[in-house]
Amino acid sequence: MQVVHLVDVSRLLLPIKGQPVDVESIRLAASLVRHNQGHVYALYVIKVPREYPIDADFPDEIQKGEAVLGDVEEQFRSLKCEVTAEFLQAREVGPAVIKESQERGIDLVLLGMPYRRRHGRFSLGDVVPYILEHAPCPVLVLRERMKENPGLAAISL
Repeated sequence: MQVVHLVDVSRLLLPIKGQPVDVESIRLAASLVRHNQGHVYALYVIKVPREYPIDADFPDEIQKGEAVLGDVEEQFRSLKCEVTAEFLQAREVGPAVIKESQERGIDLVLLGMPYRRRHGRFSLGDVVPYILEHAPCPVLVLRERMKENPGLAAISL
């Protein structure tokens, strides 16, 4: 994959969820920062329901996050790219990503997202629009490839 560098990226924030799209997101992130010998910050956010304290213990989620981030670190090592992989607990994912991007002086947020349909229509969900609206830096969204072509026959050009 050849990437045209329109933005100098030394510090890239990559929110990670343990989804198939993460593989392509990791490759793209490595390609974007390698140009400047930059650094990737991989972030796994555990969303804490309001009925629990923010520091509540969620052993299953923590175990999943550690496994996902361990895999992410291994993939970046194989791509010879510097990465810091962390997880945090937050009420909402979007504001947590924005706060991290501000605190770390991030040059680019890379969002890998699955192809989702909600109520028969393509959906960005709630997190991606929030980050697009509030990020202090450029945001790049990498949507995974469609597995099927729902409704393609209904489109007329």
